[in-house]
Amino acid sequence: MTLKSMGPRLTAVGSGKGGTGKTFLALSLAQAFADVGERVLVCDADLGLSNTAVQLGLAHGGDLPALLSGTLGLLKDAVVRVETPPRRGFDLLAAPAGVGSLVDADTTIAENLAALLKRASGYDRVLIDLGAGVSGAVMTLAAHADDMLVLATPDPSSLTDAYVFLKLMLKRTGGRTPAIVVNMASGASDARRTADALLRSAQVFLNAAPAYLGFVPNDARVIEAIRRQTMLCALYPQSPAVAAIVALAGRLGAQLGRPQIAQSLR
Repeated sequence: MTLKSMGPRLTAVGSGKGGTGKTFLALSLAQAFADVGERVLVCDADLGLSNTAVQLGLAHGGDLPALLSGTLGLLKDAVVRVETPPRRGFDLLAAPAGVGSLVDADTTIAENLAALLKRASGYDRVLIDLGAGVSGAVMTLAAHADDMLVLATPDPSSLTDAYVFLKLMLKRTGGRTPAIVVNMASGASDARRTADALLRSAQVFLNAAPAYLGFVPNDARVIEAIRRQTMLCALYPQSPAVAAIVALAGRLGAQLGRPQIAQSLR
């Protein structure tokens, strides 16, 4: 399975706040896409506080700062390979953990990173794990993505932050509507209530109708995998969370292929 030959498809995951599981979702989606034959790159775009390599138990996650500065000229020299045998692997591009070398990254750096990722011709898809918050750099990267996922949890504060992210995304892109994914839901009805609350706010105040892509159930095994710095699919391949993420990956192309446009922003 391959995507457009001219360059990779950029799929960004954001939420407006930390603690929603963006990194877990981005990595798990990357594995799901790799499993069906896509050549996948994960870019940890939390430019100040990169933690993807730590979550994977890797000594380092590549050298994004060197690539952006031109110290490294080729993308292949700045990435590391993530292998979860017997599954297919994927590549990771991140800043060194605990260094904070890009903590003051501005929109110019974000524009340069977006351009670099769009030219990553060796990949079919790039998963962008956006940083927390709604800074100019975060929203710039989000606006450049082909697919934008807004991750929310049933926590009311998460819904508030996701709404702000949606609003800013709509304004930045002239009305291109992201899709909603609910994480840590107790079940389908809990996820639906969470999504509906966000959808109602978007419809009433933004005149927009985001797609609800699906949910990932609350699962203690996710926390266990993160603590053990191992992919969930490697530890618990039959986990409901793994099944849910595989289903999300399968729906991405069909549901996000034709981006919806908001009529106006209030």
